[in-house]
Amino acid sequence: MPSPTQPTAPTRAARGRPPRFFGLMKATTAFLAATLLVQGITAGRLMSGTDGSEVHHTTGAFVTVALVLQTTAAVLAWRADRATARYLATTVVLLALTSVQFVVGGSGDLSVHVPLGVALFGAGAVLMTQVWSARTAP
Repeated sequence: MPSPTQPTAPTRAARGRPPRFFGLMKATTAFLAATLLVQGITAGRLMSGTDGSEVHHTTGAFVTVALVLQTTAAVLAWRADRATARYLATTVVLLALTSVQFVVGGSGDLSVHVPLGVALFGAGAVLMTQVWSARTAP
C-alpha cells in the first residue's frame, strides 16, 4: 500500500499505452454492435409481416455470444488496468438489460420489447464509441 507521500504508479493508459486486452475489447464491442444491429433488422422484418421469428430468435443467440465475449474482454481489460472500469460498468448494464429483454420478448409484450431493443442498440453504440475513441496517447 503506497504511503501518502508516495504517488501510485500511473496506469498503462496514463503512460500512453493501451491496456492489455484493449484490442480484444475493441473487437468484441464491434461484434456486439453488429449483432444488435442485425437483431434490429430481423425485428423489423418480423413486424412488417414477413415471417422472421426464427431468424430473430437465432440472432438473439448471437447477441448472447457477443455479450459473453464482451463481458470477458471487459473483465480482462479491467483486471489489467483499472482505468477501464467504465467499460465494464456499461457492459454489465447491457448484460442486465439483455436478460430483461429475453424475458419480455418471450412473454410477447412488444410495448416493452421494442423500445428496450432500441435502447440496447443505443447502449451498444455508446459502448463501441467509448472504446474506439479512447485516447491512449499522451
